[in-house]
Amino acid sequence: MKIWNSYGSEHSLNIVIIGRFKEEHEAEAFEKLTDKVTRFLNDNSEFDVEADRFDRKTLDFLNKENLFSLTPQQLVHLLYDVHVSRHNKEIHINSDDDVNAFISLLIHKGAKVEVFSAHDYPEN
Repeated sequence: MKIWNSYGSEHSLNIVIIGRFKEEHEAEAFEKLTDKVTRFLNDNSEFDVEADRFDRKTLDFLNKENLFSLTPQQLVHLLYDVHVSRHNKEIHINSDDDVNAFISLLIHKGAKVEVFSAHDYPEN
């Protein structure tokens, strides 16, 4: 008889990302941008979540929005179960998944970014 011991790490990240902008209108613009990109991805039947290159329609959309900092793999993060909310000059993002696309977008748009686990800092 063989006995096998194993350990798994199947747990949620419960990650919190806070982006702080200098001006409230910048946070509002970021919120609108993520909504717009998410709507586009949901409506674009050509977008392939497994692709390592952008299709022409997605590439044209990103070019129009002046978004050049995301890879196809990161763009998929906007389709994950993510809660985005705005509080004055701050954007709060909560997710159980690795959503580093939001970090890239926040930095690209000029935010100061803080990332932490809500498991370790539940009061935030």
